[in-house]
Amino acid sequence: MSGILKEFVDDLRSIDDSFLIIKSNHEKNLDKLRLLENEKNDILKSLDLRVKAIDYVERVATEERQDVKCRIEELITSCLHDVYDESYSIEFRYGVKASKTAVEIILVRKCSDGLVVQRDIDGFGGGVADTISLPLKIVVLLNDNEFSRILIADEPGKHLDQTRVEKFARFLKVVSQKLGVQIIMSSHHVCMDSYADSINYVTISGSTSKVEKIK
Repeated sequence: MSGILKEFVDDLRSIDDSFLIIKSNHEKNLDKLRLLENEKNDILKSLDLRVKAIDYVERVATEERQDVKCRIEELITSCLHDVYDESYSIEFRYGVKASKTAVEIILVRKCSDGLVVQRDIDGFGGGVADTISLPLKIVVLLNDNEFSRILIADEPGKHLDQTRVEKFARFLKVVSQKLGVQIIMSSHHVCMDSYADSINYVTISGSTSKVEKIK
């Protein structure tokens, strides 16, 4: 074999070896691509499952929130009906403020002429705010696992007139019994006495307080 022919054969073998190496690398790369494709598909399936799970949790949370919202609205509206009349109702409106979920308490009043007035609770005076605040506190506290079902209130209904105070006291009595919450309160309204299970009369003489159990 001449030198030129031998050199040609060697070059051909070298090219053939290079081809085999490239082919082998190509097949390895194809295997890697298949593995990566399978991993990608697994990740996509997992991601889809997580998205569905998150969506489900959010829907359940929304439904639960809506259920709690309705129950609170019903309780407060019931109190407003008992103390005032059926023209009053309450709504909780959710929104986002400063990137945080916020709730706005709206009092709705249907007037005799068909006009519907919607305001923040402060827009209807202290009596309405008093009527709403205590039942609202009770419902909120009932969702706290550390709540011992004993609520201490300082002069609830102090802005209500004499007639409405008695209605308010009657409502609190019913709520206390139904929800199993003991309400300990101070009050200057004598009409509340008939709805109390226990009454202590406090008098002050100089710097001394005297407590007398009268019921």
